[in-house]
Amino acid sequence: MEWKSKFNDPKESSGFLLWQVTQAWQRMITKELSRIDLTHVQFVLLTACDYLHVNGETVTQKRLADFTKLNSMMVSDVVRTLEAKGFICRNKNPLDKREILLSPTEEGSNKIKIALPIVENTDAQFFKPIQDKQPNFNKELLSLLKAEVDE
Repeated sequence: MEWKSKFNDPKESSGFLLWQVTQAWQRMITKELSRIDLTHVQFVLLTACDYLHVNGETVTQKRLADFTKLNSMMVSDVVRTLEAKGFICRNKNPLDKREILLSPTEEGSNKIKIALPIVENTDAQFFKPIQDKQPNFNKELLSLLKAEVDE
């Protein structure tokens, strides 16, 4: 039996279009961040760690994985890389020796100060065609994330 898509053209598939848009956006971000020796996922995790830390949260690998919606094994691997680069400190929680607490180092915070404008400028360039619709676009993206959580 031959399988047939309900779409006559891949451009009718929201999932396929989202995949293509995500790949194009990530290529742009990756290219720009490579100039400062940072990968996109390193940037996301370092910046998220800093954001949570500055906002008074206890930052663990699990919390970081939940916040960024990344696989916990990937988070673990990338956090070790960020630690090796001197951007994140990993310390045992004095209240629970099984738990590792994360915090950005001064060098990590400085790297964010360099990387954040690069990423935000790249985002502005990439999303320029929809800049007038971006608040509604973001609202729709958030509704998709909420739908995932609710299931």
